Amino acid sequence: MINKSLLFEILREQNYWFKQPIFDYIDRKTYLKEIKKHINTKSILVIQGPRRAGKTVLLKLLIRKMMKSIDKNKILYVNLEDYRLFQYYSLELIEAIYDTYREKINPDKEVYYFIDEIQNIEGFEHYLRSQYDSEKKIKFIITGSNSKLLSKELATLLTGRTLTFEVFPFSFKEYLLYKNMEISDNKYYSLEPNIHKLKHLFNDYYTLGSIPEYINNPKKERLEEYFENVILKDIVERYNIRNTKLIKDLGIYLLSNATNLISNSSLSKVFDVSINTIKEYISFLESAYLFFHLNKFSYSYKKQLKTSSKIYSIDNGLINLVSFKFSENKGRLFENLVFLELKRNNKEIYYHRLKKECDFIIKKNLKIINAIQVSISLDLPKTKKREFEGLIEALNEYNLKEGLIITEDQYEDLKIDEFKIKIRPLWFWLLNKKE
Repeated sequence: MINKSLLFEILREQNYWFKQPIFDYIDRKTYLKEIKKHINTKSILVIQGPRRAGKTVLLKLLIRKMMKSIDKNKILYVNLEDYRLFQYYSLELIEAIYDTYREKINPDKEVYYFIDEIQNIEGFEHYLRSQYDSEKKIKFIITGSNSKLLSKELATLLTGRTLTFEVFPFSFKEYLLYKNMEISDNKYYSLEPNIHKLKHLFNDYYTLGSIPEYINNPKKERLEEYFENVILKDIVERYNIRNTKLIKDLGIYLLSNATNLISNSSLSKVFDVSINTIKEYISFLESAYLFFHLNKFSYSYKKQLKTSSKIYSIDNGLINLVSFKFSENKGRLFENLVFLELKRNNKEIYYHRLKKECDFIIKKNLKIINAIQVSISLDLPKTKKREFEGLIEALNEYNLKEGLIITEDQYEDLKIDEFKIKIRPLWFWLLNKKE
């Protein structure tokens, strides 16, 4: 077990008991607002999301806000990714951290215990369960980079004891803040004075990606390293996968086919492996937040599972890693960005396909409430016909009166039969999705 003197030195470095904190981060207001609502409840708060999406920064922003109203000695933070802790990973380690903090800093008052990347500790759910059920004055806020692991382990022992928040890479609004451009008025014509700068930043945003760590240095080599790290650390090591080449090749293939329909049977033929292996490996890739799948909507859940899914990537920069012709890739990048924004806002989304196709339909409770098409341009008659027919078929199918088409630059309101069709530029929609 780690020496407690060394452990306390690590904790001193990571916490703010004896030093003035320096927080040079943009304020992720949407996440903080939701998490703050539950900071004084008994529930264990679970913050999960992909590597480098800003979970650690979010914890520090939360700590900064809390320090304005509570004694900073009540806050215990540990980042388990610290290399000095690696060889000591165990349940005894997180108990030793807590004991050392109690002995040195806060012997008897309530404590807010922040544990960053808790999935590194095997069996962590047992520790959380025992502490939760005890009479100790302790509140847990934990993070992790693996959605399936956390949901599986927490559901086993901690049902009803957790609240989960998913953190994504920067939204366009957050990206603009990072680039020192704050939008105070989102109305279309109010944005006109800043339109050139706005579009320039948008072009970088949708092509280079929005993983915070790579925004200032979006070199291909760094994104390749990110992809490799997720594959090796979050998948190969965690699940003891022997066929590293297969999981990596599958990930690259899915990146090159982002926004396209895929089926497990076709993938099994491409890679000459069983369908069960494909299902398992895609599950691993999704659990590490590299990809998401989108089901075709059906009122029958069984039919949803039997149809092909569309695949989307966590970041446009990763898609561009495997792209050969950028001009042909633009529409896919736009569609992927719309998907991510809908996911970021916790929408329940599907794609629609009967005779025609609509990119996204949004379900709330038991009802479809919106339909969205994504197209770079409606200038070509053939493209315009396809996009409108797909959207109107969806509007008819789900008894909707209004639909949305997201393009590169067009802003227009149309009336087609009894339907109202809004056409909006993607950069504008990202700033004002209620428009």
